[in-house]
Amino acid sequence: MSIPLDPAKAAFYGQFVAAAYDMYAVNPNDLRPAPKNIPAGWELSAWINMSDFFFASTQPKFYGIVAHETANPDHRIVAIRGTEDLIEWLDDAASIVMVPFRQLPSAGRVAYGFDKIYSTMKVVPAPHAAPGRAAAAESGAAAESELTGSFGDQLEQLALRREAERGLPRQLAAGQTRRDRPTIVTGHSLGAALATLFAIENSVKQKFDISLVSTLASPKVGNLEFKHVFDALQIISWRVVNRRDVVPKLPPTIPFLLDYEHVATACPFDSWTFARRNLGCSHNLDTYLHWLNGSLPLAPDCV
Repeated sequence: MSIPLDPAKAAFYGQFVAAAYDMYAVNPNDLRPAPKNIPAGWELSAWINMSDFFFASTQPKFYGIVAHETANPDHRIVAIRGTEDLIEWLDDAASIVMVPFRQLPSAGRVAYGFDKIYSTMKVVPAPHAAPGRAAAAESGAAAESELTGSFGDQLEQLALRREAERGLPRQLAAGQTRRDRPTIVTGHSLGAALATLFAIENSVKQKFDISLVSTLASPKVGNLEFKHVFDALQIISWRVVNRRDVVPKLPPTIPFLLDYEHVATACPFDSWTFARRNLGCSHNLDTYLHWLNGSLPLAPDCV
């Protein structure tokens, strides 16, 4: 669905991705980092972890957050960060081989690395205060039963658990199979690719009401068939892309071999008009957020 970019909204959603980066930076080995810089009016619902797979590594890492609006817990934002270390960059490099997306094979072929990483993503519920009981202890998340299945399945289990804890009546309006779950999905770099895959999975399972996918510096996720399936979804898609950034040009498109294509809708800009001219600054999340909202600062080494 083509709706013009709203820079203020895209910048706001992007700040949840920035919060995930900030939380990760405190201690990259912490799978449940304390909330940091999550925008006011929103709270942490869950951590998103994933496992690297290059060199057969299975060590999980903190990768993103699910946040809910304090005033309306049914409103949620799923935010996924990009790559930070060598192993993750190697995962990206392994993405060039194309495979069917295992959550929806009929949706075309996607980068092997993205599909593999998506299959390892885990939703870890955050401690919270459920109605009628004291706030959970710091170890409370681990005490809850593990969420299982695909990334989308786990998010649905989390939503069902929280709805039950809030004592919502089971009776639904005629024709409804679940409660309304307004959802925004956002990500940067590799996180943008994973956000795109979640939207495709949800298009079949219909467990969340995704109204917008807002990505920053997204690489190409799949082939031409995948692009057609995604572009036909009845959701708004903003793919914010810096013309000077190398990552959105990857993986390469090779006629008759690798028919990688970008999903809609490109929202381009040129960082060389306001930021330092190097590869790192061109890809940096802060550069993207500054273009969307000039009050948000550039990274110090990109000024």
